[in-house]
Amino acid sequence: MRRFLALAVAGGVLGLPAYGQEPVSAIGWLSESLRNPPPFEITPEAPPLVPETGLGIIEKKGLGGISPDAIGLLAPSVTGFPVGMWGDLDVDEAVRLVRDFPESDVPTVREMFHRILLAQANPPQGSNHTGPLLQARIDRLFEMGALDAAEALVNLDTPASPEMFDRAFDIAILTDRTLKVCETLANAPALTDDLSKRVYCLARSGDWNAAAITLSLGASIGAIPRERELLLIRFLDPQMFEGAPDPAVPDPLEPMDFVLREAVFLPRPSGPLPLPYLYRDTEARAPLRARIEASERLVKSGALPSSILFEAYRTGNPAASGGVWGRQRAIQDMDRALESRDPARIAAATQVAIQVMGDAGLLEAFAAEFGETLSRLPYAPAYAPVVGPVLDVVHLAGLTAPDWEENATPDPRRDLARALVRKQPPASLPEGDALVQAITAAMAGGAPDSPQSNRLHEALDRGNTAQALLGAMRLLSDGAAADPGRVGAGLYILRAAGQEAAARRIAVQILLLPGAL
Repeated sequence: MRRFLALAVAGGVLGLPAYGQEPVSAIGWLSESLRNPPPFEITPEAPPLVPETGLGIIEKKGLGGISPDAIGLLAPSVTGFPVGMWGDLDVDEAVRLVRDFPESDVPTVREMFHRILLAQANPPQGSNHTGPLLQARIDRLFEMGALDAAEALVNLDTPASPEMFDRAFDIAILTDRTLKVCETLANAPALTDDLSKRVYCLARSGDWNAAAITLSLGASIGAIPRERELLLIRFLDPQMFEGAPDPAVPDPLEPMDFVLREAVFLPRPSGPLPLPYLYRDTEARAPLRARIEASERLVKSGALPSSILFEAYRTGNPAASGGVWGRQRAIQDMDRALESRDPARIAAATQVAIQVMGDAGLLEAFAAEFGETLSRLPYAPAYAPVVGPVLDVVHLAGLTAPDWEENATPDPRRDLARALVRKQPPASLPEGDALVQAITAAMAGGAPDSPQSNRLHEALDRGNTAQALLGAMRLLSDGAAADPGRVGAGLYILRAAGQEAAARRIAVQILLLPGAL
């Protein structure tokens, strides 16, 4: 699929001779192309998809001798975590906990992990000037596709080490905000021995001659791999390759390779792209299908707010049926039904929307978008077929709808979810539903007698709050599919660590999201 990443030269390269085959190397290409260098038009840098104000960023510059591992975007007053949350934990163990934390289908578990990655906190024991925990946190944000947050975290520290510079560069080329890293490289070329980065920065600044000479030099001394060399030549002189076969996709596909291929419209690899490579697809100029698909995946990873996804759903008209187009149509039908104020029409549209969004793992996002509106609707008999699903959406949004609740059929899990939203104790402990019993006991304050719970409580007692939180979140990460005992232990530890609101949200999500009912 042909797309710009806003890093390509607008308008291409004009007036260069076409060649019947690929050049043997950059050396032969240079002597010919220097006679007629292409004009470069540099596009402005792209703004963040998520404004910095949306990240709640609190910058702390000039930390002096403090380890970079203390750096964070969110102060303890924002995260709810103590400033000493790593306690006496060794830095290597802290890094392992961050790197090994699993993906989760439970939205608030993902949100809490995101918060831990962005938190300001005293560094763990053994931390040093290289910032190993900071590097691990940036890597996890990058993997999630949260490039704006990763970039903001990188910018709180000067990329004075090659390891940190490499991370800053990969983020910058994917977001198309390369000015700062390229200036850093120009002032400190020893930060990397990868000459392809210098070639890219020189071209991006408009200095085509220097870029071409550096490419030729790098190729001649073997400092730029052959595959990367040919991609860079295509980037600098795309017309030279007209009619030539497309090169194979590198394995692994590095950010630089991806960006260069996008710039000259080479086909993407088959299958889903890594999340960081979807960043520019969420922009308004991307093809609508790609924009919706990218937004859905990044919202599910916790990298983007759901508002960006619903903006894409509301753009244009569905081009087909099913899949992303079915979800787009369902959201647009939902909007029109709510505008009509016709209960029968609203009920029909809501039933379809809840079904398709739930099947796609996006019911929590749907609840964030429509929960408040649905909670304010006065109950009508036409809503009878959708009372339960609508109440699920309302409760997932952390709201109540008493008029609807009076007309709902009793259900142990939905009744418990309603009690949790209302911050009320459940009426009873129903027999036969181990998950309901485990959640009820945990939220009532009973300490589970299990090895996991005891171990994590010991970590809390030592002041290793982050270790306890990550352990509890791991127990909860499988949602309703997890063993009820693990769910109860995880919720209990979160509450013991002062995360009562998060524990309630997670319990409601485990009870109500698809797969639970």
